[in-house]
Amino acid sequence: MNKSIKLSSGQIFMMALAIGLAVASNYFVFPLIEVTARYFGMNVASSGMLITLTQLAYALGLIFLVPLGDLLDNKKLIVSLYVVVGISALLIAFASDLWLFIAGLVMVGAFCTVAQVLMPLAASLSEPEQRGRVIGTLMSGLLLGILLSRTFSGMVAHWWGWRTVYMLGAAMLLLMALILQCKLPHVQREHSTLGYWKTLVSVWSLLWRTPLLRQRGVLGALDFCLFSVLWTPLTLLLSHAPYHFSLSTIGLFGLFGALGIFGSNVGGWAADKGHTYAMTIVCALLFLLSWSLLYAGGVHLWALIGGVILLDFAIQALHISNQSLIYRSDPALKGRITSGYMSMYFIGGVLGSLASAMAYAHYGWNGVSLLGGGVATLILLCALFFKCERIS
Repeated sequence: MNKSIKLSSGQIFMMALAIGLAVASNYFVFPLIEVTARYFGMNVASSGMLITLTQLAYALGLIFLVPLGDLLDNKKLIVSLYVVVGISALLIAFASDLWLFIAGLVMVGAFCTVAQVLMPLAASLSEPEQRGRVIGTLMSGLLLGILLSRTFSGMVAHWWGWRTVYMLGAAMLLLMALILQCKLPHVQREHSTLGYWKTLVSVWSLLWRTPLLRQRGVLGALDFCLFSVLWTPLTLLLSHAPYHFSLSTIGLFGLFGALGIFGSNVGGWAADKGHTYAMTIVCALLFLLSWSLLYAGGVHLWALIGGVILLDFAIQALHISNQSLIYRSDPALKGRITSGYMSMYFIGGVLGSLASAMAYAHYGWNGVSLLGGGVATLILLCALFFKCERIS
């Protein structure tokens, strides 16, 4: 890879914006699960499965699409995937039945993994001593995309209907594809002797023989599991007793979660200073504290808001710590490293979403909080057990 290309601050901002938009497209549905379930005649109680489906599609995209970053021209791949995501959003916007709606969600979920092709590309072009901060900036874009998508989706759906959310989303995605075609640097990549299937197999081989990647993958899976445990049933909690909030108000909760952007910055700073192990332990303790607040948040709004802010802060700080470590290896392996780590990350999200939906259906918010506390405890135990992986 041509390391003579350096990213300007404008290019980093553009890539952060692009990453946020791509990931946001997969999260527009979160505040809409109840209204779309009613529209298509779906059982509202099981509507949380729509979120599980989008995350499963994302995990499959990570496994089968992201490794293409090690085989194909990155710029052409990235622009093409943005076009496909934009077209998929249009399919959702004009879906005439539930199956077309689900097909669109699956396509958006799978192809918006373009964000994970952009992320390692930027990391590989940044200076080693600044890599943590660059990744932190890009993750800030990703986090804002995930969380502000709820605000955007809730507000637009409240005033103009849920289909308008995806019409506007498609327009922004296709515009971003055009911007990236004009502004994204072209990187001369080294020729790979591996074919597509051998590249996929090598992802899991890399995980098996690299303890650092494997251990950080486990922590990443548990990290995103906690994210899904919170956000999957949150819309249902807020739309029913004791809150009874409207779609627009529910969407505003994304603003509270967006304060977790500071976690990205803190995690990047800690990684650049060589304090990833200490940050991992701190994050694990913050997880436990946040779920104590969220448990009370079932009836107390102040505790719910505080728990959301604290949990998202710790989630982002741990994620940045993980990525800053794993991207210190060979840039030629960036696609496979990303695929391996992020596959584990989103598989954890899928399991968290599924477990959370079941916990809420059977035990309500208290069950969700206890589930979150259990996962947080497991993260702390893993962080202590993985102490030997520390890189100074």
